[in-house]
Amino acid sequence: MGKFIKDNLVLVSGVVLPVLLIAGFLVLSHLPKALLDPPQFDFLLAVWSYDHQQPRQYTLDFEVRDGALRGLIRPVNDNLPIYNRQFASLFRYHAAQNKFSEIDFELPDGLEELEQAKNFAIPEAGHLELDGASESPDGYRFEYLGYRSRGGLLGELFGMGQRNESQYVLRRNGADFELPRLPTQAWYDPQNVNFLGWIMAEDRAP
Repeated sequence: MGKFIKDNLVLVSGVVLPVLLIAGFLVLSHLPKALLDPPQFDFLLAVWSYDHQQPRQYTLDFEVRDGALRGLIRPVNDNLPIYNRQFASLFRYHAAQNKFSEIDFELPDGLEELEQAKNFAIPEAGHLELDGASESPDGYRFEYLGYRSRGGLLGELFGMGQRNESQYVLRRNGADFELPRLPTQAWYDPQNVNFLGWIMAEDRAP
């Protein structure tokens, strides 16, 4: 065996080195995730869309103010047409189950005659204490990956590039915790998914 290896060193190296390279790549790519503690904090997302069949004369937005979620409605401005924000859905991420659920909410009345921006409360999320910071207390950030591969150059070369189906992750210290797809049948542009805030408590006084 030793003589065979010595006489065929180039051939053996050509077989063994790629195998070792692939094995090392797999270990290095999965090690950070293996050492990653699961996220502990729930959070809220807003997802916007536009219905070409039923356009509205206003746009929707959301913000976290004084720990509470608020809605904002603006009349459509022809000089700044944000048409893709005319319809909105709210989702809550449940860290313990690694899943999303939709939060139904009602828009205020009288929007047909809306002439100026109007704030409105969202009672369905009124009990939630929110923190709008980009980073959670346990060090995670909500990030959009898109369709790009996360396997890096070696992953592309060896066909092992990883793609996250939901296109979103929670990232901490360079490692990604993959998030599930949103539970909706409606079409939406993945780039129109916006992070709103981390849920710090659920007994906030209305």
